[in-house]
Amino acid sequence: MEFYVKNIGEPNYKSDEMQIDTELEQLLTQISTLLFTRKGEVLGDPDFGANLEDYVYELRYNDYQLKTVIDYQLSEYVPLASKYNVDISIETVDDVSNHIVFLDITVDSRFQLGVYI
Repeated sequence: MEFYVKNIGEPNYKSDEMQIDTELEQLLTQISTLLFTRKGEVLGDPDFGANLEDYVYELRYNDYQLKTVIDYQLSEYVPLASKYNVDISIETVDDVSNHIVFLDITVDSRFQLGVYI
């Protein structure tokens, strides 16, 4: 069981839910939590979190490095990720004033989380 953590306005938000019961919903929630948590924010485990923004604004990072960090975090903190096929795709786009990262995580070729940083 996981607590229901979707916010008002998110796709498929349900105001009457307090917990998530299906494994797939739990997996997607755990991945989302992992991606948007900065290292040091979880009391008792300073290594939990992907620090996505640090990699986006860091000049010395590359896509492989970011994928490696996310893969490590998934293997350490999301046990359901080993039960399902979790695929990570990273695309970067640079324009005149921005460095943009598109992170797509696909679970079992059916469910996708998209992150735009």
